[in-house]
Amino acid sequence: MSSRILVNGFGRVGRALFRILEQHKGADVVAINDPLPAEQLAYLLKYDTVMGRLATEVAIDNGALRVNGRRVVLTHAEQLSAREVDGCDIVVNSSGRNNTRDNLEAILRHGAKRVVVSKPLAAGVCDRTILLGVNDQQLSANDRILSAGSCTAHCYAPILKTLHARWPIRRGYMMTVHAYTSAQNIVDGGHPSDPRRGRAGAQNIVPTTTESLTAFEQAVPELAGRITGMAQRVPVANGSNVELVLELEGAAAPAEINAHLREAAEGALKGILEYSTDPLVSADVVGNPHSAVLDSLLTHCMGGGQTTMARLLAWYDNEWGYSNRLAELLTR
Repeated sequence: MSSRILVNGFGRVGRALFRILEQHKGADVVAINDPLPAEQLAYLLKYDTVMGRLATEVAIDNGALRVNGRRVVLTHAEQLSAREVDGCDIVVNSSGRNNTRDNLEAILRHGAKRVVVSKPLAAGVCDRTILLGVNDQQLSANDRILSAGSCTAHCYAPILKTLHARWPIRRGYMMTVHAYTSAQNIVDGGHPSDPRRGRAGAQNIVPTTTESLTAFEQAVPELAGRITGMAQRVPVANGSNVELVLELEGAAAPAEINAHLREAAEGALKGILEYSTDPLVSADVVGNPHSAVLDSLLTHCMGGGQTTMARLLAWYDNEWGYSNRLAELLTR
């Protein structure tokens, strides 16, 4: 039987996930909780600047959504109670809020069998962080509160783990050039934690932090402390990349690294990693369901002998790629 899903927070990830699960067997969104009125939720599902118009019927049915003839319950609670959770197997918290251990355990007490949070969580808040293609084999029935990490961690974690198995990584730096998000302002203003994110997101390159390292170290503990990094938010609505600069043990050439990653893309990481020989730009990966698209033309190496300095670049759709991994996790 399909799992019955409650999506708590119908923002960018919540709406992308809904579109994917409409075509996915094994999980059905039966309820949505979001503070916005039903009419706005229906409108935002039907029309999307990045994903385009949803190619199916969307209507309001006595305060609920009707999508392609199927009724989806809508509620508007600030915090979930037994009323909202009733009848649902899995709650996806994509609201970005209320992600304390106590709040997530309360959702389980309300009747959910599992809670999946669409952002990195500190150790101890979740039972396990799962990155598909990286550590999903560790998932067990006892893991009831999960973090699905972040779009950025899903991009570089499978690449780093695959490289580390062939050329041990001594240390490295990760830079994500990331599309702007709703955590930024349209025009200059205040921000609760980062003054740079308070600046106009569609007019500036904004250096900032990345939560992805938290998820990465939990999923790939053997590389904890060896990778550091940051983000630069840039004026594109969607489509991001990760640049990796790595000190590898042993000699490696770009052709060898590319061949190793291409083999993974066609084998163990099929559907997770895509190998590209085309000169890509960010628009070319919008709508791509992979976690990462390796730009093989930009792989570069320096040195040799005992160590090699390698530079790699991978693209990702920071909404659609991540939401596809989240959908797959819900059907595990």
